[in-house]
Amino acid sequence: MTAFKKLLGILLAMIMLFSGVMALAEDVIVSESGEVENPEAIVAGENELIFWSLFSGGEGGYMEGLVEQYNATNPKMTVRNVKLNWGEYYTKLMTAVSVGKGPDIGISHIAKLPELYDQKVVTPLDEYATAMGFDWSQVNQNTLQAATIDGKIYAVPLDTHPEVFFYNKTILRDAGLLNENDELVLPQDAEEFYQFMLDMKSKLPEGIYPLSFSSAGDDPWRIIWAMYHQMDGAPVITSDLEIKLEKDKYVAALEYLKKFYDNGIIPVNLEDFYSYFMNMRGAATFITGVWATSSLENIEGLEFGVQSFPVLFGKNAQWGDSHTFILPVKPDSNAERMTEAMKFFDFVSKNSIVWASAGHVVANVNVLQSEEFAALPYRSDYADVANYVVFFEPNPFSYPIRGAMMQQIDAFLAGNQTAEEAYDNTIAEIEEIIF
Repeated sequence: MTAFKKLLGILLAMIMLFSGVMALAEDVIVSESGEVENPEAIVAGENELIFWSLFSGGEGGYMEGLVEQYNATNPKMTVRNVKLNWGEYYTKLMTAVSVGKGPDIGISHIAKLPELYDQKVVTPLDEYATAMGFDWSQVNQNTLQAATIDGKIYAVPLDTHPEVFFYNKTILRDAGLLNENDELVLPQDAEEFYQFMLDMKSKLPEGIYPLSFSSAGDDPWRIIWAMYHQMDGAPVITSDLEIKLEKDKYVAALEYLKKFYDNGIIPVNLEDFYSYFMNMRGAATFITGVWATSSLENIEGLEFGVQSFPVLFGKNAQWGDSHTFILPVKPDSNAERMTEAMKFFDFVSKNSIVWASAGHVVANVNVLQSEEFAALPYRSDYADVANYVVFFEPNPFSYPIRGAMMQQIDAFLAGNQTAEEAYDNTIAEIEEIIF
């Protein structure tokens, strides 16, 4: 019987060993665009950190360059950049962490961070930052505060990417709407801004609208968010899950935006409001995120300017989000590996002038104040917005709450409900989400 047990033990050990070899030999599936579909199949070398990235296109190239620069410094542990599909990134990250197969390094938007914290996906950084001497004063403090949950820091901010106001200089110059410095000066008052855009409409050639903007989705929500907080509106929801969205201010923001569609300042239901501005024939101005900057400056013949979204209701408050570095929870990690990851975060932060090329406002204040940053066109025109971005108070439901708000804003702008109904339905949806 004892011999049988020994034989059985040997067979089980061989099966486990064979299974392990098969796991290590699992093929890594890469799409035509270079995104890894099964990143959990990648096994780190002894002195290698696996970094799951959601960046693609130009952003992906800039991040790949930063990883290469870091590895060229001969660090104790190199970093392997693994690109994932943005739309699947968070699902794959949370699933992998839940089964102990997450990466050493990840990316999170500030808006997503509280949910990752709630799901026990992220590790606090304080201990490992202290171990390698990370200087938190080099990071924008407004963004850093949003990365702090229950007194601990869970992410290193890389940037802030707010919504800003672009304009076509050629069109507006011909309309006599630029000043002596060849700049567009926007009124910083709601009624004056509205009248200014109506006046612009009367001075533009037929077929050119004053403003190219979406009729649904993220962008209207972002502007409603900014205007509501410019009215000094209370938090939509607190960290204690108390709903504080103020009806009068929220309704006022909704009704104000709708006037721009109703009176021909914004064309309704554009399929592609980016192209409508980029083709240089559709609209004189354009509101979207700073990530559009690098695309616009590569359009031949487009002469444009950019500035912060105007302060229309008294208080400077803006919408924005932030890309951050995180340490996903990983059962086989240790203090040494996490400290080495913090060294990578520190390097990228200090060398983020490369990242500014993507149009983002980098979070490192020393880079932001450098001559190199000042030499980049356009970026300095909106860099201070990072100090005025209003984030959700940390709570695990900010993403679905944002979706609920968007859905009701879309229905309002489409004429399917009143502003008051949009508010009431938003509150009802938030209650359903959190309770």
